[in-house]
Amino acid sequence: MNKHYIFSVFVAFLALLVASCNSELDKAPDGRTSLDAVFEDPVLTGKYLSNCYNNIPKKGYWYFFWTNIPNGVSDDNWDCDDNQGLQLAHLYKGMASANRHPIEEPNIPSMDGLYWKNYWAQIRLINTFLEQIPSAAVESEEVRDRWTAEAHVLRAYFYLQMVKWYGNIPIFTEPVSLDYDYSKLKKDSFEDCARQIVADCDQALESKYLPWRITSMAEIHRMTKAIAAAIRSEASIYAASPRFNDGKKLWDWAYEVNKQSVQLLEANGFELYDKIQNPELYKSAYEEYFVQRADLSPNPHDKETIWQGYHLVPPHVVIRGFPIDGGYMAGTVPTQELVDAYDILNTGKSVLNLEKPYQDETKLKPNYNPESGYDPQNPYANRDPRFYATVYHNGSKKIMNGTPTVIETFVGGNCSIHPSLRSNTRTGYYAKKFMHPMSNPTSQDDGTWKHYRLGAVYLNFAEAAAESGHLDEAMKYVNKIRHRAGFSTTVDVKAPDKKEAVLLVRHERRVELSYEEYRYFDCRRWVLPGEDLINEKFSTGMQITRNQDGSFSYKRILVGTQDPSVPSKMSYESKYHLLPIPLEEVSKLESQTGIKWQNPGW
Repeated sequence: MNKHYIFSVFVAFLALLVASCNSELDKAPDGRTSLDAVFEDPVLTGKYLSNCYNNIPKKGYWYFFWTNIPNGVSDDNWDCDDNQGLQLAHLYKGMASANRHPIEEPNIPSMDGLYWKNYWAQIRLINTFLEQIPSAAVESEEVRDRWTAEAHVLRAYFYLQMVKWYGNIPIFTEPVSLDYDYSKLKKDSFEDCARQIVADCDQALESKYLPWRITSMAEIHRMTKAIAAAIRSEASIYAASPRFNDGKKLWDWAYEVNKQSVQLLEANGFELYDKIQNPELYKSAYEEYFVQRADLSPNPHDKETIWQGYHLVPPHVVIRGFPIDGGYMAGTVPTQELVDAYDILNTGKSVLNLEKPYQDETKLKPNYNPESGYDPQNPYANRDPRFYATVYHNGSKKIMNGTPTVIETFVGGNCSIHPSLRSNTRTGYYAKKFMHPMSNPTSQDDGTWKHYRLGAVYLNFAEAAAESGHLDEAMKYVNKIRHRAGFSTTVDVKAPDKKEAVLLVRHERRVELSYEEYRYFDCRRWVLPGEDLINEKFSTGMQITRNQDGSFSYKRILVGTQDPSVPSKMSYESKYHLLPIPLEEVSKLESQTGIKWQNPGW
């Protein structure tokens, strides 16, 4: 028996580490074929790599019961399943534990969840593959080169997902030997985790045969150099962020990593999607981009997408719809705070003061920016075009049965705000991003999830540039994003100092990346350990009343509570920065090592 391969059919992390020596340990994932036999056969070697692709998350609406949990927890959104006793309701009420955490628990096996178990399983597979592939039987050296590079990107991806959910963890780059001394097992620093992720990506980028872009549907799952560039970009800004940097100054490193990533992506044909193909349906390239699916060709129209998922964002439009089209779940809807974040188009100015957007913690008293030109009595006029691409508001039109229909969110309207009905918004808004204009409960043409896209990498670079003092570069890429959105160059944003630059970048990330799960993680990495997420404590909406003369009156309201002393979301507390390590696993880790492993507060 080869002592280097602990490869059992069970996958819980410590259970694998401490498994006793038996005849099953030399078996491949099917439990029948020996590892030696696998890597002596080119076909089986390829199948083993295919197993390394298991457990890639679907994201979007593939959490418990088709709820976008990271969005729903963030301050950008509120989920209208709040009265159903499901996972989001548990989080809002602070009902989570290391034994049963709502984000970890999938509704059915095909949905996202069980990250600690599933991602460690993948890392173990990949480590074995990377040890075996140099001498494995393959069809050609070109194949060996590409498969090796793919495995490095996959390992980087799974480690990045692990540290985003759990914080710093142990790093293993080789299969664990049976004589490993588990008593010395400990977490590596977050910086070391991030540097390993970047190193894996750099290894893949040196490949001669790993492509930059996937050009056929048959390979849609496969890793690319572009994905490696995006992963290293994200990993570096996480390591430099206050929550994870352990007091070290890592922004200069993150700046260099991101500058390289941007240069590589641009040099290999990636650019923002800024040309509308169907102007009859879409008013902006941004709106069209999230509805369409990337065309896979050597010279695609969509040159922005780095990695798209292959599952439709909502599995059924009925799960994210409107009362008037038969939708029984309004789903995860925008909050007033997200709506407040969209600038005024002709001035280019933010509606609220970026440093102090609200005068009270409930956010019912906005601190308006007097230079913006915002009119509280006409709140949806002349806003950033991304607002209209992301949010259905009172007065928006939705095509239903071929007819443009006005969405009425005012009290008594056809899509009225309601405090408890599952089908109706709590906030006065409905989600639009990713939703095809013609979609309805019987047909679905919605977009696919974008795991990575150039616009996000641009904003990673802008953040690293701002934090490291390269203010002109930071604003250059923020304005690139804003130009695609529809802002004139005459209203470009400028930063006189680092503080303003960081505020502008964070503001732009919120708007550009809304509904893409970035806000959940961004807010957590931007705070110090032990600090509560005050911005998530209360959520607000807009209650609209139609007056007798046809005009409207607007009133900001708290969502989820009518008592300003009771938080809307208990998940604002600092322990929710990270997921807890599952109780059964952390107990084994602590008994083996004699040190505390659990994340703070759990």
